[in-house]
Amino acid sequence: MYRIHIGCHLSYLTPASTPAVFVVQPAPHPLQTLERERLHLAGAVATGEYLDSFGNRCQRLTLAPGESQLRYDAVAAVPETPDAIRADARAVPLERLPASLLRFTLPSRYAETDKLLGFAWEHFAQVPAGWPRARAICEWVHRNIQYKPGSSQSHWSAADSIARREGVCRDRAHVVVALARAFNMPARYAVAYLPDIDVPDDGIAMDFHAYAEVWLDGGWQVFDPHDLAPRKGRVYIAGGLDAADAAFATLYGGARLTRFEVWAERVAAAASLAEPRPDEVHAIASTHERAPSVALAASAP
Repeated sequence: MYRIHIGCHLSYLTPASTPAVFVVQPAPHPLQTLERERLHLAGAVATGEYLDSFGNRCQRLTLAPGESQLRYDAVAAVPETPDAIRADARAVPLERLPASLLRFTLPSRYAETDKLLGFAWEHFAQVPAGWPRARAICEWVHRNIQYKPGSSQSHWSAADSIARREGVCRDRAHVVVALARAFNMPARYAVAYLPDIDVPDDGIAMDFHAYAEVWLDGGWQVFDPHDLAPRKGRVYIAGGLDAADAAFATLYGGARLTRFEVWAERVAAAASLAEPRPDEVHAIASTHERAPSVALAASAP
C-alpha cells in the first residue's frame, strides 16, 4: 500500500458571521483507509459533521467575522496499483440498472445532457457501447478541450466548455459526465487528492482534482481526461451529479478566499510525518481527530 499525505489550508475573510459547509475529508471508499486525520480551526466553530445523500463527508462550520482558517491534514493508505481499467466492461441496459443509479443518467446543472444529445450521438454513436465509448469520450475531451488554468468561470457548464474548447479539470470532467449520460451510462463527477507518482512534474500548483467516473458492468471506473493514463495514489474525496454536489466549500454569505493550499504526496516507507510548524497553524486549535487505523470500509458511494 502507498501512504499518501493529504490535506489543505484555507483562509477566509468575512464581514459577518457566516455559516459554511466544507467537503475536504475523504468519504468512505473501499480502496482507501485513513490512518490518521486532524482538522484544525481558527476563527471558526465546527457545528457538526454529516454524510450527504451521495455519501460525502460534510463539515458544517460557522466562520467568525474577520479571518477564519481551516487546516485539514491526514494520511491515507491506498493500493500501489494504478486506476483499474476493465476494457471489456459492458454498458448495462437502462432497465437493468439499479434504481440508485438512475439519477446519474439525468441532466444536471453543470452537465446538461439534454442540450448535448445531438452532439454526443453525432460524435460517438458509431463507437461500440460500454468501455470503448466511454474511453472515446474521454479521449475526445482530452484532445479537444484545452486545459488552461484560469480560463474557467464558476458558472460554466459542459456545453459552455465544448463551445469555448477550453477549461480546467472541473470543466473537462463535466463534459465527460454529460456525454456519457447521453448514452444512458451512469456518470458522476468526482474529486480527489491526486499525488504526482510516476508522472513528470507539470509545474502546476497542487489543487483538488476533478474527474469523471462511469458506471459499467462491474461498477464505477475512472475516466480522467486530464491524463488519460491510469494514475497511482488517487484518494477519493467526494462525488455527485456535478460540481454543485462536491464543492470543497459552500459559503452562506460574503467571504473572500485569502489562502488556498492543497497537498498530496507519497510518504516514504521509513519516513514519519512531522507535526505542522507553529507558524503554519498559529492559534489553530485541534477540534477533531480520528483514532489511528480507522478503515473506511463502506461500499463505494
